[in-house]
Amino acid sequence: MFSTLHSSGLTGIFLKQSTTLRGLASKTNKLKRKKHNSILTRGMYRYWEPTYNRMELSQPQDAKKAPNQFRLVSYNILAQDLLVEHLQLYQGIHSKLLHWEHRLEKLKSELEILQPDILCLQEMQYNHLKSFVQELSHKRKVEYIFKKKTGRRTDGCAIIYDRNKFKLDDDQCVEYYTNDVATLNRENVAIMAKFQVRNDPSTEFIVATTHLLYNPRREDVRISQVGVLLRALASFAIRSKHSRLPTILAGDFNFTPDTDAYKCLVTQRKFNEYLFQMESIDFGSDAVSTFQDEWVTVDYILKSIAEDKEKSITIESTYKLPTAESCMNIGKIPNTFLGSDHFSLAISFSIR
Repeated sequence: MFSTLHSSGLTGIFLKQSTTLRGLASKTNKLKRKKHNSILTRGMYRYWEPTYNRMELSQPQDAKKAPNQFRLVSYNILAQDLLVEHLQLYQGIHSKLLHWEHRLEKLKSELEILQPDILCLQEMQYNHLKSFVQELSHKRKVEYIFKKKTGRRTDGCAIIYDRNKFKLDDDQCVEYYTNDVATLNRENVAIMAKFQVRNDPSTEFIVATTHLLYNPRREDVRISQVGVLLRALASFAIRSKHSRLPTILAGDFNFTPDTDAYKCLVTQRKFNEYLFQMESIDFGSDAVSTFQDEWVTVDYILKSIAEDKEKSITIESTYKLPTAESCMNIGKIPNTFLGSDHFSLAISFSIR
């Protein structure tokens, strides 16, 4: 069983391995979204791209504007403890660029530009969580849920959200670790949250985030973790005997689109008489999200495929990821401009 605590119970609570915490950090100022927001760094320009442009279709003149559009960002922010443990991976990067204080400032600057309504984080180090949330909450009211990895690891997954826009109806954690199962003996975790839109209480949806095992030689573990995650997500999304809630899944999956693990992630499955399938959101051809011996994509945002009469997630725009070619000009990350060794993924979406 997982215990749920408010942020006032932060001190020492992470000594418990099976703790989920929900925190609140707030200030009174409102955050006004900039009309144009993009990130320009050395050799890389990222911008919002409407999905209808990518499909080479003109937007219908009479298209009904969605009453609510929201932004979601998924980001592996690189836990400082993991950076120190694997310092050899960051050879050639000036040491001051690897300090948490520098990286936090760059992460904060990027997120101020993106202005997410929901932020899914991987490698969120627990003793940095409170200060990280405070950095984000100085102009808006946010709440968060967090799950530390099983065992002695100090990082985990978090979902931070604008409490003026969403009410958290329910949340659950997924711990992949299972005794006596060779392919489920790792400490990775996931979080699932059920939200209600405050100005439209009839609209509910699910957001989940995870960070799967990195070890390149253990795809069997990642396949097993995907199976556990999808079963849990399909069950959590059930609204009634005849419908499921629209679902967004985001995270660092540590596999590329040409792997069996990826195929498992996007293949239709049947759970408890319900068909369930996730589809990956397109961030453009040749898009990459991190460097693992070469520039690759291992981070994804996915949405559920709706059955008839179910509400669905509509992707209004995506935040363009760099290509492998453009990354040749960026150099290693983190750097002077970027605070992590992954790029952020971001979408604007509505629920119809």
